[in-house]
Amino acid sequence: MKVVEAYTNSVYENFRTQYIDYWSFGNQILYDMCLKNPSHTNKKVIIGKIWLIGRSYAAAIERIKEKSKPSDDFYKDDAAHHFMQFGVELDDKLEDLKSTTEVTLDNLQDILITHKFLVDKITEITKLEKHSLSSKYLHFHMPNHFFIYDSRAAESITRFVHKERKETLLEGDEVYVDFCMRAMQLRKYIFEKYGEKCSPRDIDNFLLYENRNRQN
Repeated sequence: MKVVEAYTNSVYENFRTQYIDYWSFGNQILYDMCLKNPSHTNKKVIIGKIWLIGRSYAAAIERIKEKSKPSDDFYKDDAAHHFMQFGVELDDKLEDLKSTTEVTLDNLQDILITHKFLVDKITEITKLEKHSLSSKYLHFHMPNHFFIYDSRAAESITRFVHKERKETLLEGDEVYVDFCMRAMQLRKYIFEKYGEKCSPRDIDNFLLYENRNRQN
């Protein structure tokens, strides 16, 4: 992975002085919800978390390949029931990651495996690979470990970080693996250039800032 230095410097320096996070209050509500209710053993809690995160972030789980029932019934009968079946295993994976404080090259493979696990489980009931929803859902449970993926961020990051032709990628959901490896390289560059340690949220804010300004 190679950072496009001139473009990154230009956009990041504007971002540092111009960006205002208008969404921090709403996001903190979602962070607090997951911090106070981290496990997946209660149907009401599962419905609340997957509903509020998915709907807030335009990644609703009820957007499925073949819709056969009302959304409310899908949450109750399908989504929550399914999450209950693998919830303990998901909780164990997240608990294991808590031995570290943030995403690093050393724990990135475990993070990617956890994301792939959730993508695969959600695919079983939606018949769609929910790369974005899975990343966002996991991010709010462990905000310092999981990068936020969606189509806008994915488009933006390719302008900051170019992939070398023969790079070996880690195991996991191919789309998210590529995105995270670019994000790690961008994060490393910003720290080395500006001495600023970006969280996954910071990276998301930066990418969406670039995407929005480019469209304007």
